[in-house]
Amino acid sequence: MVEDWTQWRAGLTWSSRGLARAGVGVVLLVTAVGCGRPPPGGWGNGGGRWGAETGADEEEEVAAPVSVGRATVGPIASMVSSASTIEAERQITVSAEATGQVTGIEVEEGDAVAANEVLASLRRDTQATMLERAGVSVEKATRDLKRAKELFAKGATSAEEVANFEVALRNAKLDLRDRRRDVRNTRVRAPFGGIVTERFVNTGALVNSGAQLFTLTDFDSLVARIYVPERELDRISTGQEALVASKAAVGRQVQGTVLRIAPVVDASTGTVKVTVSLPAEKDGGTRAFLPGMYAEVTLTTERRQDALLLPKSALVRRDEELFAFIVREDRAVERALTTGLENADFVEVAAGLVVTDEIIMEGQAGLKDGALIQRVDERGTPVDADGVALSPVTDGVAAARSDGSDGGS
Repeated sequence: MVEDWTQWRAGLTWSSRGLARAGVGVVLLVTAVGCGRPPPGGWGNGGGRWGAETGADEEEEVAAPVSVGRATVGPIASMVSSASTIEAERQITVSAEATGQVTGIEVEEGDAVAANEVLASLRRDTQATMLERAGVSVEKATRDLKRAKELFAKGATSAEEVANFEVALRNAKLDLRDRRRDVRNTRVRAPFGGIVTERFVNTGALVNSGAQLFTLTDFDSLVARIYVPERELDRISTGQEALVASKAAVGRQVQGTVLRIAPVVDASTGTVKVTVSLPAEKDGGTRAFLPGMYAEVTLTTERRQDALLLPKSALVRRDEELFAFIVREDRAVERALTTGLENADFVEVAAGLVVTDEIIMEGQAGLKDGALIQRVDERGTPVDADGVALSPVTDGVAAARSDGSDGGS
């Protein structure tokens, strides 16, 4: 009986508390209705329509800060640049054409030599002896032939015998010519005029025929070989100027000339080899480039004088298309662009913009068509359409108006 009483009392206590809570809920509901506001959580599930509209009203659009400017009209040139190593087309290794001991070195590295000038001398004792022996053979063959002809005139010998002596004389003369060449080859001579850039041998060394002695370079034959895309082939021609600038030596640059264009396209790279000739000297008489130097070669393929130019930093690329944002009042408007020539900093706008358009130059990343924007200067200070900084009071009024208030209570 005691247990029944306890359970009944606990149930009564819970019922009283539940009614009390329900009463408070009713009071809150009536109060909310009387004030024209929905209860916490809104009407119905999730706040209902009223709650959703209230949440939307509370979302305020934030203006994106942007820097604006205008496109300019001016000249632009389309260029193709490629790195290259400077080399001399006429650069050879001078080798010995005889065997012997080096008896003299006539030049050193850096010396300028003329064509056929002696660079080194080899001992020629053996070659001189062989030349003398060849001379004696020619004299003997000459006497033998003379005597055979005299005998043939008297009928004492045959015509075939005379022909054999003629062949012997001819061979003796050929041998004499070879021996003279061997003697000449003991003097190492420059095949063309140039600069001795390397010396591989010293006086007293014994060299064999074919041994490397010197490297000779013609600095009037310096070239740079570059590889350009085949789409540029129709805009490059022989005789066209090219700017050649050193990668390492600051300020060292010259005007080169397109010397040759390869008649074939490299199928693996889609490029064409272009050979650019360089002057041996730059203004002032100093050497412009040396073989082995690393340089950047730039070819100007096309020029326009009055092009509408837009900085590349203002472009937005999407799905292989280019866009820019212009300003209409306080909104960003997206424009698709058709472009033409371009260089490192600017691109020619062929269609999509006019010179009077106010264009977003910075801050366009992530913008969408129709987005709210706020002009700012280079320091990030908000400015009006004329570039005048907005005062805090002006900012406050603008903010109040964007909230829908008129400044009153």
